[in-house]
Amino acid sequence: MKGKVKKYIEQFKNTTQHLDPADERLKKLDIGFVRALSRIIETHPGIHSGQSKYIAEKAVLIAGGLDMSAEETEDIFYAGLLMQLGKITLPNALLTKSFYAMSTVDKYHYVGHVVDGEALLHGLTQFEGASILIRHQYEQYNGQGFPDGLKQHNIPLGSRILSVARDYIEYLEGSMTGKVMYIDGARSQLMIRKESHYDPDVVDVFVNVLKGATVEELKDALAKSKQLAVATEKWKKGLLINKLPPPPITIVEITLPQLKLGMKVDSIYFGSEPYIKNCIVDQSIIDSITALQKTRGQNPIIKIHLDVK
Repeated sequence: MKGKVKKYIEQFKNTTQHLDPADERLKKLDIGFVRALSRIIETHPGIHSGQSKYIAEKAVLIAGGLDMSAEETEDIFYAGLLMQLGKITLPNALLTKSFYAMSTVDKYHYVGHVVDGEALLHGLTQFEGASILIRHQYEQYNGQGFPDGLKQHNIPLGSRILSVARDYIEYLEGSMTGKVMYIDGARSQLMIRKESHYDPDVVDVFVNVLKGATVEELKDALAKSKQLAVATEKWKKGLLINKLPPPPITIVEITLPQLKLGMKVDSIYFGSEPYIKNCIVDQSIIDSITALQKTRGQNPIIKIHLDVK
């Protein structure tokens, strides 16, 4: 598969290298190349057919809600279709595992496909923007991602968009946790990880995309969300200025059978790896943790706020 893909990319380079970037024929060739290459990638074992198309289409809608330029949106569309390109370098056995069931070493091996994907597109200057977005799709908003540990707005916005759309469909299909999720459960996973894994603005816009909002409705919803965030920040600062003491919090460790709907989680770890922090327990969280416990053969370390149930 890798040889076939490299040969196809090389043929495209040879066909287009003498064309003027402003030539309309090149634009049509670019689109045809990306769509065809995306279809080739999805014939590789362990890569889900149609997933890249879904991600690309949803990413374009998010980009519209964030008022990105036509050029930026084009890069996002191309990157969405080709974001799994580097997976053709991975062993089939790794591609059939759910991400949460992988060992730490396997996880690093797996996410390394983004570097391979970027390298495979090297020399195609018209896809340079898309290749950068592909490289940074596993960066996390809190700076703990891969490969460069970029944080918040240092992560390209297109990559922040792609990561949300990608993880949503992977939660739905079960390739993230090993268990298929309903829409509400997948959406809940995104909301839980706002400001840790994901850009909160991107998550807010995507949630409204899922509701079928128009571009204008997306922009209006985002503006209102920002106003609420500003008001909340002022309120927090007001508490500090007035020196109001925070309510006392007691954190206790419990077992999985003791975890109930409505509890407030301080943190859940599997060994030294964090799973989630600071959220209210719903059924999807209980199901995910139960599935992970069975897959890993390891009990989670669960800490909750005793005073909130």
